[in-house]
Amino acid sequence: MYEEQLLRYSRQIALPELDIEGQLKIIKSKVLIIGLGALGSVVANYLCRAGVGQLLLCDYDQIDISNLHRQVLYKESDVGKYKVDQTIKELRSINPECSLVGVNKEANNSNLEELISQNDLVVDATDNFASRYAINTICYSNKAFLVSGSALGWSGQITVLNLGDSLSPCYECIFGVDEKEDLSCSEAGVLAPVTGIIGSIQALEILKKILKIETYREGVLTNFDFLKGETQTIQIKSDPRCGTCGGK
Repeated sequence: MYEEQLLRYSRQIALPELDIEGQLKIIKSKVLIIGLGALGSVVANYLCRAGVGQLLLCDYDQIDISNLHRQVLYKESDVGKYKVDQTIKELRSINPECSLVGVNKEANNSNLEELISQNDLVVDATDNFASRYAINTICYSNKAFLVSGSALGWSGQITVLNLGDSLSPCYECIFGVDEKEDLSCSEAGVLAPVTGIIGSIQALEILKKILKIETYREGVLTNFDFLKGETQTIQIKSDPRCGTCGGK
């Protein structure tokens, strides 16, 4: 490891669970982030700063002024620009050592298969059920490690799915296949720090997987109610009726 890297990552390297060996694992890692809104911008920010070797960034949306209160990589002068382009620009100014690859396309079955087959660490930072189910299905077929997050109002959820593990449930095991109504932030509102906390936890769970620290929330649905200051953790088992994994 170069002297400049030792200095840049010195506060992480000081952790006994990490050390130089752990930092080298981070530097050699590759992560796919799908969605660069309130959650994805936080995840990308922290993984880049932590030294992840390559980030593959997927989003097709443009920046709107209503995004700025919670999507931390963007500023007012960025309104109307593509999130992928601005994310890469900002992250390069933060850590030029991180390789950044942008995919300015809407996630669909075709391009998700191509992206996920090349990346076994996947962050789902999308904001609709259709995308989450599609990501889950393709992550399952590729045995990927998937961290899914959501935030709305004062609440957030985190699910960590180690789909290469025969005991891990998938997203459909947890939420079923019923039609679900997607409430948007414009309809239900969201408090900015809620998205920051959920995105930060997603980044943390990915780093623990890279470091082989097996205390990540595998097969667990964690609900956070930040208004009441309450957390609910639900252990999920594979569902034998699941149309995606068939209960393994």
